[in-house]
Amino acid sequence: MPEAVKKASLYMLLAALLLGTLWRGGYFPEQKWPFALALLAAGAVEIAVTTAVGSARALRSPAFWSLAAFTLYAVITRAWSVAPADTDRESMLMGGYLATFFVVRSQIVRYGGLALGAVASWFVYAATFTAAWGLATFLWRWGPYAAMLDDVFRAGSTFEYSNALSCFSLMALPVTVALQRRAASPDRSLLAVAVTLQAVAVLVSYARFGIVMLAALSLYLSFSGWRGGFALSTAFSLAMALPIGVVATMASESGDPFTGLLIIFVIMVVVWLVESYLDAPKFRSALRAVAALSAAGGLAAAVLLANRSERMQVILSIRFREGFSLSRLLPHRLDTWQGAVDAYRVRPLTGSGLGSFAQVFAQYTIAVYTKYAHNLIIQTAVDTGIIGVVWLALFLGYVIVLSVWRLVVASHPLARAFAVSSLTFIVYNMFDWEWYVPALTAWFMVGVACLEAMPGEGLEEGEPETGKSYLTTISVVKKAI
Repeated sequence: MPEAVKKASLYMLLAALLLGTLWRGGYFPEQKWPFALALLAAGAVEIAVTTAVGSARALRSPAFWSLAAFTLYAVITRAWSVAPADTDRESMLMGGYLATFFVVRSQIVRYGGLALGAVASWFVYAATFTAAWGLATFLWRWGPYAAMLDDVFRAGSTFEYSNALSCFSLMALPVTVALQRRAASPDRSLLAVAVTLQAVAVLVSYARFGIVMLAALSLYLSFSGWRGGFALSTAFSLAMALPIGVVATMASESGDPFTGLLIIFVIMVVVWLVESYLDAPKFRSALRAVAALSAAGGLAAAVLLANRSERMQVILSIRFREGFSLSRLLPHRLDTWQGAVDAYRVRPLTGSGLGSFAQVFAQYTIAVYTKYAHNLIIQTAVDTGIIGVVWLALFLGYVIVLSVWRLVVASHPLARAFAVSSLTFIVYNMFDWEWYVPALTAWFMVGVACLEAMPGEGLEEGEPETGKSYLTTISVVKKAI
């Protein structure tokens, strides 16, 4: 069988993922159906290829079978769903997520590190473009890609929702850093800029939980590069996001996007130049000092600018002083969760049908604009009852345990990166509703499939089954194509 045919499902899947990411996150009904069908089409091609070549090793996966069990039960809830049309649509999406997982696992089984690198690279490219678009539309205040929410103008990029942009950027950050550390010098500089852009996207989304996670992730990524000599490089790229975020906010608020863009461009050039020469033997010591001083200067400038801007002070107060007040934040979440628990009690065993939450919850919600439980487990309990929750919990629990295992033992760097990415997505969904942005959940399934490397694939040392070495980011994509 020609190699192009064997890789066709991966091409189709990556195209569908990019389409979903750029087309409003695949969130609205007019995007959900085409997105789900595109994922299912990729899965159908992979099933045909797997059947033809007679290899089904990708099916030896606890994650696949627990997800398949949840998907099957979710489809069955159509029989008693209070919202049959919504159940049909969400069932198609669940089938698409399962297909996404199967395609990526099969490709990694077949091509090892080459497939893993190609998938990771595509993930980084999609996230970086989305972050850059979010920054640009934030500067120029272009709706619906950026909008006023809670009295703060926030970037949402192609998702049109700020928390989704924050979550996606956070998921991509560890993968970008992992690729950067294995890339050749020209690629490493570009990936350093990508790291900065993704961090900026989190900042200008003004997602409270996202910024807290960014701080924690920055510490982890910086310290994880200590042994390899990448700590300063990573810390520098992440630190330079703060002055860019402050400049972007002030330029957007003052209606002067061109000045803001010029300053941001200069900072990005500095990031690129420092990373380009950071490992040059003749300049190493001097540039390390320059990088440290630049990072410190950038952080100091950001603090100074924020203190001198009255509007910036208002934004920071709204999002972080008042926004983190337990007296304001906790009661709303607790009331939302209580309403969702009341909705769960309507049909505790079987649920009210996949996708029925909004209709059932409407009788118990405290706010008409709240359509989600802001907790994946509670909302799934309303949709699919205790039976569905058990299957989903088995899937998520396995992913959590496997992620922690990958971080503890010696694993492929990209496997560890996808472990952090998967944990980020899961934690985010305990307080928000990113699972219901289809493009994000599909990328999560990609990450889980990459995370679940099986023995014998040669991924622990980063070698594909074919014996070819794992090269740079660009060369991996070229070889995969």
